[in-house]
Amino acid sequence: MRGRFSERAGRKSYSNPLPGAGLPCAAGHSGLGGRPGRRKVSSGAGISPGYSLVELLLVVGISFLVLVVVIPAYKNTNTHRALFMAARQMAQDIRACQQENMCAPGMSVEIVFDVVGDCYYLASGVKTLRKVVLPAEVDLAAVRFSDLGNALSFNSSGVPRPGGGTVTLKSRDESSFYYVIVAPVTGRVRVSPTPPASWYGG
Repeated sequence: MRGRFSERAGRKSYSNPLPGAGLPCAAGHSGLGGRPGRRKVSSGAGISPGYSLVELLLVVGISFLVLVVVIPAYKNTNTHRALFMAARQMAQDIRACQQENMCAPGMSVEIVFDVVGDCYYLASGVKTLRKVVLPAEVDLAAVRFSDLGNALSFNSSGVPRPGGGTVTLKSRDESSFYYVIVAPVTGRVRVSPTPPASWYGG
């Protein structure tokens, strides 16, 4: 009896001998002894294959072709815009000169064109009122007035005093032209991409 009691007393009973047994396994654990489970990792997961040399050369070639086409077109657009703006500004200055002579008959204002310097002056007698220099992309190609050469003026009625004429502006690369045309009788000033009909005998 004594031996059995001692044997029973020396035994320890546990209701749950394994802490993880019978419990749901956490992610990444096997559930036995708390050991983490092994995960299978695919060899190509999350790794970019990159680009081949042929693909890179193709992208560079396409980019080069786009630049070759776009850059000249961009330059031509800027040149054409600068030419048009210069012609419009000149037409406005000619109209201002006309208005000055109509509103102040005692004050004679004229515009003198400098073909060599690519500029023109608004002057009253020997006094220069304003100088306008054309943009670098624009060339003052020609001035065609009947009597006063490179000068244009108006009388008190707004009629041009060489009888009208044309100022020709062109781009430096001679790809575009604009004409500032002054009508001989009415003094109407307009800007046109084509020369006046009188140049063709019309």
